Amino acid sequence: MITQKFFALNVFLLGMLVFSAGYAQELTFTEAPENYRLYARNQNDSAVVRYTGKVTKGEDVSSLTLKVYKDDVLYEIQEVPLIDKAFSITSKIYAGLHLFRFELFTLEGQKESIYMVADNVVCGDAYIITGQSNSHPSSTLSTYSSPFARSFGVKTGYEPYSEEDKNVRWGSATGNCPGLEKEVGGWFIKNPHGVGVWGMELARLIIEKHQVPVCIINGGSGSSSIEENMLYPELPSLETSFGRLAYRVNQAGLKDQVKAIFWHQGETNTNTLEGYQSYPANFDTLKKDWERVYTGVEKIYLFQLHPGCGAKTEGYYNELREIQTQLADTYDNVEIMSTMGVSGHDGCHFSYQGYLEFAERIFPLVSRDFYGEQPTSVITPPKLLSAKYVSENELELLFDQAIAVEEKREVNGKTYFLKDQFFFKIELDSAFVSAMISSIKSQGNKLILTFEKAESYPFVTYLPGKFYTGTNEFYEGPWLTGSANNLGALSFHQREVVPLQKK
Repeated sequence: MITQKFFALNVFLLGMLVFSAGYAQELTFTEAPENYRLYARNQNDSAVVRYTGKVTKGEDVSSLTLKVYKDDVLYEIQEVPLIDKAFSITSKIYAGLHLFRFELFTLEGQKESIYMVADNVVCGDAYIITGQSNSHPSSTLSTYSSPFARSFGVKTGYEPYSEEDKNVRWGSATGNCPGLEKEVGGWFIKNPHGVGVWGMELARLIIEKHQVPVCIINGGSGSSSIEENMLYPELPSLETSFGRLAYRVNQAGLKDQVKAIFWHQGETNTNTLEGYQSYPANFDTLKKDWERVYTGVEKIYLFQLHPGCGAKTEGYYNELREIQTQLADTYDNVEIMSTMGVSGHDGCHFSYQGYLEFAERIFPLVSRDFYGEQPTSVITPPKLLSAKYVSENELELLFDQAIAVEEKREVNGKTYFLKDQFFFKIELDSAFVSAMISSIKSQGNKLILTFEKAESYPFVTYLPGKFYTGTNEFYEGPWLTGSANNLGALSFHQREVVPLQKK
């Protein structure tokens, strides 16, 4: 048996592919399966695999036979006569941890000859990950591999998508990358089928728990601004990060079947006033373009940034994180996950274990949204709902869930207290003012800050932008967390405080 790797052009490309394989027959396909392809499942947990085209050489070819194997067991046989040398064959496959093989035969007289084989085909779910470096970390420790974890093409970052890259089609997803010498890195290395550490871990969690194959296509570009991830329709598609990602998704035949987009980006936009102020409008444009190009997208998951990772000592870190929270409040289909308290943070990137935590944090939301799992406890990070003075020297912060207080943490030999990580302003966008907090305590979903004397600051912020106050030490806790899930609370900035109501 001869197995040929077949590079199909999808129908939407309006292309034709001639495949002769050295035989007397020649078939021209407009659509056909490929080795390692993932077909996205529909609402009926299935997908249709199609062969369409014409016999362009081989006058005596009268019919085609398709044999489909499921886990090496014959699953289906179809014999299809030619009509004016044209053919159209469809086969339905179902989602699950199964590998399908398609063998296409030609019948010429009484002689049946195998013509092409597409092996290791699966039916499952497709996702996109994109953003800047924390969207696509690679690691030499990422050794997990699965026949049910797939990707397509080459994650090139800023580099052009070359003709050689176009020849890289379907394959097994990887969380590692070629030539990586450090434990974690690869931010600017071309990476065939690279999905990043947490992309690979997310695929593993879905496959093992929900028994569904997964394709992840990662289009991240290290250090990229949101502007560098946008569409720019006036430019040829392969000249932009957006276009290179869209090209790969199109070529994979998944343009209308991507379920969700995971977005980790924003560090670069903290560097300038314009960078953060234009972020909401740019995200709105980007979101609309995503939803127009990837018509099946149901959810967008974004990560609120960890303190740190920006070019400026005094950047717009708090402001950008606050915008990220507001985006999740603005759009019904946008979910936000905190990175506060993720382990192994080095000021910008994370350890291998830290990136695994990214997947562990977001996986329950994905399970809820796409796999029918009903959470038995809170799976989202704590979010501030309101702030008000309840006495002359007490401020009450109300959250959407019960919270826990990490009173203090030692970092590099120095002890830092959570009570010192709240900052106050007299006016919006003014400098922070000093406020002495004597104690902090949680009461269910309320946090009570007690001042040393009567205060009435109208605006409150949680967490420094980048460093511990008065140092060049990246902030690494202590943290507010959800008492039920240990997720770091979303930071907030310049939230209005309701003054004490006089009786």
